[in-house]
Amino acid sequence: MNFRLRKRFSPSMFRFGLPIVVLTAAMLIAACSSNESDATPTFTPVPQVSTQASLEETISLSPGQSAEIAGENLEIAFHRVFSDSRCPTGAQCVTAGTATVVMQLVGQDIESGRIEMFISPGGMVEIPVGDHTLHVLRLEPDPPSANGVDASDYRITFNVSKN
Repeated sequence: MNFRLRKRFSPSMFRFGLPIVVLTAAMLIAACSSNESDATPTFTPVPQVSTQASLEETISLSPGQSAEIAGENLEIAFHRVFSDSRCPTGAQCVTAGTATVVMQLVGQDIESGRIEMFISPGGMVEIPVGDHTLHVLRLEPDPPSANGVDASDYRITFNVSKN
């Protein structure tokens, strides 16, 4: 048997492969060193208080609004609807889909933080928050039209009860 050894790296590989490797590395370095101030923030500060309500009172907010629960040191902000894949009215869908809603809670007796809720068409959600429970009653429009919904058209309706 006659085995023939081949060169592992041929001259043509250096001629064509090396520039490709160098350009790829340069593009990766440039992409990683982008100015972070140009990046879109994923979370916005708590909006100004737009309404005050008492326990178990129905509250309806648009994106960018917040509500303060009187006497409970609790503020709830509605930031945005992150995604909405709920099945439009009159359409036949394999699944009902969900909407992802981003809210924020601020209070002295709780750890302030962002909440992401998944809401199905016509669905209600209950979230315990310290000594309180946030009851999401509806997200409008429910469900979205086939053409989609403008972000500012959403309204979330909820109330807060004490445990």
